[in-house]
Amino acid sequence: MRSGFLSAFLIAVSALLLAAPARADIAKGATPAAVEWKVGNTAYFAGRDITVDSKIDGALAVTGETITITRDATIGGDAWIAGRRVATEGDIGGDLSIRAQDALVNGHVKGDVSFYGVHLAFGPDAKVDGKVDYYAAGPAEIDSGARIAGGMRSKVWDEATKPRMPRQPEESWRDRWPAPGYRLSWPGAVFFGVLAGIVALAAPALAARLGETSTAQPGLAFLIGLVWLVGTPVAAIVSAVTIVGLPLAFIVILLWPLGMLIGLVVAIMIVGEHFAGRMRPRYERTARVAGGIAVATILLWIGISLPAFGGLVWLAAVTFGVGTLVLSARVA
Repeated sequence: MRSGFLSAFLIAVSALLLAAPARADIAKGATPAAVEWKVGNTAYFAGRDITVDSKIDGALAVTGETITITRDATIGGDAWIAGRRVATEGDIGGDLSIRAQDALVNGHVKGDVSFYGVHLAFGPDAKVDGKVDYYAAGPAEIDSGARIAGGMRSKVWDEATKPRMPRQPEESWRDRWPAPGYRLSWPGAVFFGVLAGIVALAAPALAARLGETSTAQPGLAFLIGLVWLVGTPVAAIVSAVTIVGLPLAFIVILLWPLGMLIGLVVAIMIVGEHFAGRMRPRYERTARVAGGIAVATILLWIGISLPAFGGLVWLAAVTFGVGTLVLSARVA
């Protein structure tokens, strides 16, 4: 018997596989690609050499070997780009995230810029309204005409080579000890808690099975979750070696964050189930489940909010949640 989460996961996969191709106004904004489609306000492109040179109202996600966002391009939302060589010269209305060997930013980015790769450069026309946070093999090349309003931060540079940037007076402890990508707002925690509560109440057998599996085989659950966490990006890289594998690699990349969200919800359900089991039987099951989920959500939010250790708490919860979900599906 498949669990509710696995069914939702398969539905998400099917939606991506069967998604209609991008509309004409999207397709004409890029060179022919192996995959191109639109889901909601986000346009997706995957191929070898991709050039985006028109207006895209929402967000943009691109993966390929050589990717160019020309001066004529306007991206209304965030842009997520993964490739070997990347150049952006157009306007980006949100944040810009680049994962590449070499990248050039020479346009207007209204949000923050994050980069993971080997070499990063900012051209004379580069203008960043937010901050720049990057990991690279050496210092970024910054043209004298480039303008970065929010400052620059890197954990790879040696202190002797790091450029001297003025310290922002409003910098808080979160900025001094960041956990990139692992922050959870209180409304976000409430959202995950409500979702976990709905699933736990709608599928009590699933919730009970998750609780039993997490208690019986916690070590194996962590191991399976770790294999998923590390193996999924590796599988995407291996698939992307050939052009034939690029569509599959792009889908895997999209499913990876979806799996992390599912794992987080499952982790809240597991902890909530344990707390609910310790409550007095005289309370109705709905009250016990709601109380357990509330306690689990608060504990998770506090753990992820811890400076420096928040990322570890997030990854531990996701890893354990995914591993327990897989184990419970096998024994069902």
